[in-house]
Amino acid sequence: MADQQPVRVLTVGTGAVGAIYSWRLAQTCHVTTVCRSNYDAVSQNGFEIESPKFGNGVFRPHHVVRTVSDAKEFGPFDFIVVTLKALDVYKTADIISPAVVEGKTTIVLIQNGYDIEPPIVERFPKNPLISIVAYIGTSQVAAGKIKMKAIERLQVGTHPASVDSTVSCEKFKELLTKGGVLVEPVDNIVQVRFEKLFWNGSFSPVCAVLGLNTTEVIENEMAVNLVKRLMREIMAAAEKELGISYVAEANDRIDGLIEGTAQGAAHYKPSMQLDLERKQPMEVEVILGTALKSAKKNGLDVPTLQAMHDLCKSFNIHHTKKAQL
Repeated sequence: MADQQPVRVLTVGTGAVGAIYSWRLAQTCHVTTVCRSNYDAVSQNGFEIESPKFGNGVFRPHHVVRTVSDAKEFGPFDFIVVTLKALDVYKTADIISPAVVEGKTTIVLIQNGYDIEPPIVERFPKNPLISIVAYIGTSQVAAGKIKMKAIERLQVGTHPASVDSTVSCEKFKELLTKGGVLVEPVDNIVQVRFEKLFWNGSFSPVCAVLGLNTTEVIENEMAVNLVKRLMREIMAAAEKELGISYVAEANDRIDGLIEGTAQGAAHYKPSMQLDLERKQPMEVEVILGTALKSAKKNGLDVPTLQAMHDLCKSFNIHHTKKAQL
């Protein structure tokens, strides 16, 4: 009997998050990574990873390429794992399209933000789609050098608008689990994505704008009160959008999020903060913009969310103009 062909995975946007999950998938899969700014470092030396959970080591992908088009010769791919930042300066569907085989390739989104799936469903209506919310603290401290916090888990589900993706989703969860990843299946990924905004739409922009890490924010009375106001407004938006009660238990939920951050993500700089420090575009629209749009649609007054969105958006506009000079 001929040897079974390995599962082929393409990771697009292989920074800190992409490196960790490519590494774990490579325990059982044939992995090709698309790297941009870190291409030279990774192609020569692989990823140097420090992880309290998975250990320290050097991960060398099977292939390292600069573009999705360059990766095609190593396909066809069973899974395309998207770990690109969900920015509004490009379209994810356009970037991955050269490697998507209609009806075969399963698209996996491991990205921040709410309502990121519809453009993928519209562009690739016949392809299975897996949507994943990641809870992981990891940073690329230098090209190809990854440092990860101890806590890590993935909430994995399928999007209701996509074709039946159940089989692909079960297979992908199995591959992740074999790599030691903590996988939590969820029935309603739309709800889970909005709920992640409670943290990501509060701590991330506050850390970024104030230039404080999570611990510094928590220890600063004015800053942590700003976080709490943002959490309350985003919870109110989610309640109206999803028809699920959040406001009644807001105090307990907010206290839990802050305590969990103090214990599990101390002295952490969210990716939005790192992007601002590097004068790179931040994920403003998928994190703050979608919550703001939902709140306005449902007639809510969310002044703190509006102000934070406008501040972060202003930084994006400024840095984009500077980059074009």
